[in-house]
Amino acid sequence: MKMFSIVFTVFAAAVVLAATPAESADCTVTSYDDIADAVASCTTLTISDITVPAETTLQLDLQTGTQLTLAGTWQWEYAKWKGPLFIITGSRVTVKGDNVVLDGQGALWWDGKGTSGVKKPKFFRIKTTGGSTFSDITLLNCPVQCVSINSASDTTIDNFLLDVSAGDSEKGHNTDGFDVSSSTGITVQNSVVKNQDDCVAVNQGSNMVFKNLTCSGGHGLSLSVGQSTEDGSANTVSNVTFIDSTVTNSANGIHVKTHSDAGTGSITDVTYQNIKLSGLTKYGINVQEDYENGKSSGTPKGNIPITNLNMIDVTGTMSGSGMPVYILCGDDGCSSWSWSGVSITDGKKSNSCNFTPTGFAC
Repeated sequence: MKMFSIVFTVFAAAVVLAATPAESADCTVTSYDDIADAVASCTTLTISDITVPAETTLQLDLQTGTQLTLAGTWQWEYAKWKGPLFIITGSRVTVKGDNVVLDGQGALWWDGKGTSGVKKPKFFRIKTTGGSTFSDITLLNCPVQCVSINSASDTTIDNFLLDVSAGDSEKGHNTDGFDVSSSTGITVQNSVVKNQDDCVAVNQGSNMVFKNLTCSGGHGLSLSVGQSTEDGSANTVSNVTFIDSTVTNSANGIHVKTHSDAGTGSITDVTYQNIKLSGLTKYGINVQEDYENGKSSGTPKGNIPITNLNMIDVTGTMSGSGMPVYILCGDDGCSSWSWSGVSITDGKKSNSCNFTPTGFAC
């Protein structure tokens, strides 16, 4: 094993592990203190069994084309702060797990209040480009949001397990699986999410595919559009497909919400196809244009229009007092929806729709 000197640059409680040009080398690292030089010196490397100090972001700015293997069990020590705990950036990088578990030790933070309680760090942020891939990685017990895909492009995530099921009894909250913002060309596939919030939440971006996902315990396959953007631009989502996926024992199966207290934006060309639902307690399909201050106001607005929202073969069953389909659109807020093969049964409440998609009898 090579030994490395330590080079740290500290910005806002984050340790930035920056890459510099170097010849390719084979490197294996098992100590946190050796990571900085390894990332700067190697384009093929393995990092294994790491403990990250409290109140520290482990940021890997990988060289172009780097092949990184994550192995063993990783942990982050406790502190009340907003994180994130882990960031990976780079172009054309390959990041794969070798029996790796990234343990966020969420129970140390969970208080049932999520982002409204004590400060809790977001877990893993991906900001990669150029055909980058991530595969075979387990995240365990995220303090709050698990994977944030932000300012990324042309990136594929494959065979992830996000397991926050312990939060069901230990007051986990706001433990989103995959959050996507300001990104394009994103694929998330063959992955499992067990959590207490959205399985997927798309906030902003285009050209995305989510396929062969298994979601349980949370709030379903979601779009949440209209919240403020970093640069003040319109909050838009376009050309997004959810396909061949299941949602079980969750509050919602499909949830599309726009924020009526925010600025401008739009949702266009979104398709849900071959989605299997079961054990849903609130809604099978829930489309609302009335979110204000983080909750439904009951007064929809059309400031974020939803166009070409397609549902194809969305089927399943409700549980408890749930409603199969709920649609609440603002004036001129919804248009050109095509639904076929939508059948959700066992709802204790009747469907409620103030807009009727083509091909669906509400």
